[in-house]
Amino acid sequence: MKLVFSLVLICSTLFSSAQDIAGLWRGRFTSNHPLQQITEYKYELLLFQDGNKISGYSYSTVVNGEFYAVCEIAGNLFEGYMVITETKTLYQNPSGSEGVLQSHILFLNSDTKEVSGEWKQSNKRKTQLFEESGKTFLKKEDDPSKSGLIKVLEQKNAVQVEKPSAPEQSPILNKDSIKLSSRTVEIVKSIETNADSVLIELYDDGLIDGDSVSVFTNNSILLNRIGLSDKGIKQTIALPKTEEGLLLILFAENQGTIPPNTGVLVVKTGGLVYEIRFKSDNKKSAAVRITRK
Repeated sequence: MKLVFSLVLICSTLFSSAQDIAGLWRGRFTSNHPLQQITEYKYELLLFQDGNKISGYSYSTVVNGEFYAVCEIAGNLFEGYMVITETKTLYQNPSGSEGVLQSHILFLNSDTKEVSGEWKQSNKRKTQLFEESGKTFLKKEDDPSKSGLIKVLEQKNAVQVEKPSAPEQSPILNKDSIKLSSRTVEIVKSIETNADSVLIELYDDGLIDGDSVSVFTNNSILLNRIGLSDKGIKQTIALPKTEEGLLLILFAENQGTIPPNTGVLVVKTGGLVYEIRFKSDNKKSAAVRITRK
């Protein structure tokens, strides 16, 4: 299934906090590899901030952007610095086996608009003679049109870039849609109905352990970060008259105290009741497709 998401151009500030690091960072890194010490590497980070937790994407390229790698990242923010690690490669050109994954420690300047620090290889192989490392220099970027990372995500249909309707409007980033694109979607149930709407109810499955989910309808947020319990959360949804119908995606915001995130989705439509048990985690989102006959 092809997932396309809407992204309005990024502004330099996405969240309010004492240390606001969310947004687009662009710059370069160096390498201690004997054959790469004179190579000019460009580097970008697209960071999402949830308190002291960091998630997002990295992008590395050589000179003109013909050869690149885009990785998923995770990290933590501390007082005056952050630690970010590339966890897996999502896209690369040319394609092939996963290359060097980097772990960065980046120190913020006084206005949190520049960072510098060091990186080291986090996936050293037994056949390597030495671990690669180097230095990193980045600045916060106000203009996403210069970003090679955003262009790759758009080309891969992970995001779609749209201009703001009015020039004076402050651009924003749909963080939830970007997060949704980083996980695969598994359709666990398909339903056909003659009705023009459905009533859904969401419950935790079995032991209530603090599971919370966000519910998307055709990739648009419907219910944001709701906790699951035995009381049930109800919502009536209109069904579109399209061949694709309605895709309900259940995105795990956490995995509770007992992983994975589990719940029960009850769908009531056309006089019928469907009880669907689902599981979602940090790599996969469960989904239900509902179409009109």
